[in-house]
Amino acid sequence: MDADSTKPGTQSLSRVFTVLEAVRSGCSDLASIGRHVGTGRSTTHRLVSFLVQHSYLRHIDGRGYVLGPALISLGSAALEQMPLTSCARPHIEQLAHETGDSIHLSIREGDNIIYVDKIPGTKGLEMRSRIGLQKPMATTGTGKVQLFDLPEQEWLRLYELARADALANEMTPTGFLEWDVFRAKLAEFRDKGFAIEREENEVGICCVAAPIRDARGKVVAGVSVASSVHYMSEERLGTLVAPVMRCAEAISAELGWCKPV
Repeated sequence: MDADSTKPGTQSLSRVFTVLEAVRSGCSDLASIGRHVGTGRSTTHRLVSFLVQHSYLRHIDGRGYVLGPALISLGSAALEQMPLTSCARPHIEQLAHETGDSIHLSIREGDNIIYVDKIPGTKGLEMRSRIGLQKPMATTGTGKVQLFDLPEQEWLRLYELARADALANEMTPTGFLEWDVFRAKLAEFRDKGFAIEREENEVGICCVAAPIRDARGKVVAGVSVASSVHYMSEERLGTLVAPVMRCAEAISAELGWCKPV
């Protein structure tokens, strides 16, 4: 173990971050936060009080502790400072204008994707997705395209995680695919350079996604057009492939990627 990790200051800092992670994961009272962090009631109370004082947490009657406004400010600043979101924004705005559908931009975060930008569609459709939301890679369009460069063994591992998540839902998404079908479709999508997702992540929602690459040619993000199945016939899904791929290529070019001739 690194000697610095045992210093009191470092330990306190580590606990502060662990408290924030506990609340982010749903712990809302001192007892559950303390169990997550591994601290007694007095230490937990001291840590939580410090975070409340500085607006990183707040207490809401009937709900308990939730993340505070200081984190919203930090999150907004982090998104603004991320090169991907700043250079991608005009391109996804153009894609939203062309299609009228919801546009998602995501990156990989551990074994999930996290939405780092979203433009809602103009058809009055409400989707569960939001900036900051994490979802399994294997059941989301923007996640599928970020699997393209990974070995098949990693496909299977991430698929199994997505399967466990899907089965844990009150209602398994109607489009969820068994492994053999998923593997075959993903290999086909990889060869074509885009992915289609039909109700695998959210009932009633379909999307077309394409990978975003950096200067080294590595897939670093995904962009998608998503809408209700009522607006996503097979024919329309096909017409969306070209604009989504153009958008992804334009963002990739901003990151230094050169399309092979």
